[in-house]
Amino acid sequence: MVLIAVYWVFLFFLILPLGVLTGKILKVEQENPFITLLLGLVLLTCGFTLTAFFIPLGAVSLMIWTLASLISGIYFKTKIKQLLIHLAQGLKTLPSYLKIIISILFFGTLLKSAQYPFVIDNESYYIQTIKWLNEYGFVKGLANLHIFFAQNSAWHILQAGTNLSFLTNRINDINGFVFILCVVYCIIGGYKLNSAGKMYWLSFMPMVSIIPFLFLDVPSPDLPLLVITPIILHLYIQHIKGDSNFKIALLLFIFLAFIKITILPLGLLFLPGLVRRENIAFGAVCGVPVLLLWIAKNSIISGYPFYPIAHVKLNVDWTVPKSIVDLIIHVTTDYGYKRDGVLPANTATATKILFWVKQSGLAGIINKLTIAVLLAMPSFMLKDKKHKMIYVALLVNFLAVLFTSPQFRYFLYITLSGSLFVVAALSNFIKPNVKIIKAGLIAGSALIFVTFLNLGLSKLTSNKRHHQHGEVRLRQALIPEGVTKYPDMLYLRQNTGNLNYYSPADNFLMFGTGNGKLPCVNKVQIDFMRRKFNVEPQLRSADMKDGFYSARSLNK
Repeated sequence: MVLIAVYWVFLFFLILPLGVLTGKILKVEQENPFITLLLGLVLLTCGFTLTAFFIPLGAVSLMIWTLASLISGIYFKTKIKQLLIHLAQGLKTLPSYLKIIISILFFGTLLKSAQYPFVIDNESYYIQTIKWLNEYGFVKGLANLHIFFAQNSAWHILQAGTNLSFLTNRINDINGFVFILCVVYCIIGGYKLNSAGKMYWLSFMPMVSIIPFLFLDVPSPDLPLLVITPIILHLYIQHIKGDSNFKIALLLFIFLAFIKITILPLGLLFLPGLVRRENIAFGAVCGVPVLLLWIAKNSIISGYPFYPIAHVKLNVDWTVPKSIVDLIIHVTTDYGYKRDGVLPANTATATKILFWVKQSGLAGIINKLTIAVLLAMPSFMLKDKKHKMIYVALLVNFLAVLFTSPQFRYFLYITLSGSLFVVAALSNFIKPNVKIIKAGLIAGSALIFVTFLNLGLSKLTSNKRHHQHGEVRLRQALIPEGVTKYPDMLYLRQNTGNLNYYSPADNFLMFGTGNGKLPCVNKVQIDFMRRKFNVEPQLRSADMKDGFYSARSLNK
């Protein structure tokens, strides 16, 4: 925990000057230190993405951006001092119950970040994606080795750039930093907008903090969507003529779309505001460079410029066979509807949605809760144009996910944001005693500690790999656990054609890789692709940094 706290301090002072620089360049200067930090995250993510085309994301790349931050810090030292004073004053003036909530969340986040990671996607491709970035940067055709590497989220690029891999293999904990940053912003922002007898919807973030808390111990791209989306909606609502709230909200939306494309339909929210010439120009200045980085990254990794959209592909030797891309898209889509089996061919859409609604476990709970929230929201969201637009954008975003790949992680940010509006509306209608609200907020924040207990996870998910949870150990007070939940995993050296690779000795998951030495891929996956498509990954040259391609199998 101590090591992670020191790491967060490093991130704070790395990112804050870059946030000031971003605000100056884009002319969206902020007095709010939390928004300034988010602006810094945007610049650093884009910066590391650009860097990864040329060099690995290791000591040199971090040194480059640390130097840029240092120069910015010196040049804008007066502004940074003002932001630090503003931060201290904002925290100091909070009432005691909010200070208690922040303390609970801060301690719990440090403890969660110090544990072994929980989410199984970390073991299939998060760790390996980050490791490839740390050791090589972007590698041509990397998705031929493991199709999940095609995702290569901007969030993993940011984590790879800041994880100090040249010093330790125990730091993949940027999610905890961003969680605290965003939740504290919501707490302070909500408190300032509360009025007599009426609670602002952002104030209830502590009550639902357990949802993003589940994604803290891995560099999951779901976390930024969960905690930044409410901030985007808040800035959108609070925007008045002459301020920068709309532009900042638009920039943060572009940032989230860069991280995870499933949020793209939420952009409907900004269409009315883009009729103004200055907003169109701002959107182009921010969006076009990010779009070009996204297309270039996808083209290098998979050969599909708009991955996971597979309709356009490059005519290069490292392009992943379309049959493999189509299979993965089909499997992940069906999994969203029916997690415990494969859907029959040509299953009607209505039947798929029925399967989706009737799912059991945690997925079923989230699915039903999302429907309930979206049905309840119109009763509270039709009071003005901005709230109507938020509801329409959230609903369209949900429907887009529902008819493509409705895994609950892909729309959980909609559930969380919608719940905040509903809970706030109910609270303001019922008008409970202030002490009850305060107690509820404290209890809601303390609910995060339930995640440290063994409460029979088998009842919530049939995935046995999710039945395990991290244990609290005394040594975690100083040093966090490693980046994998399988630190003792053994790997066997395997060969196929000109490719020598490392495969887990224990086939814990067909797409599982853990923290194996590069190149790492499960032999079971290699064998499956060989049987299914008669292809196998091969090196493009004797040097692994030149990448991979899919060749006709030599071993049938």
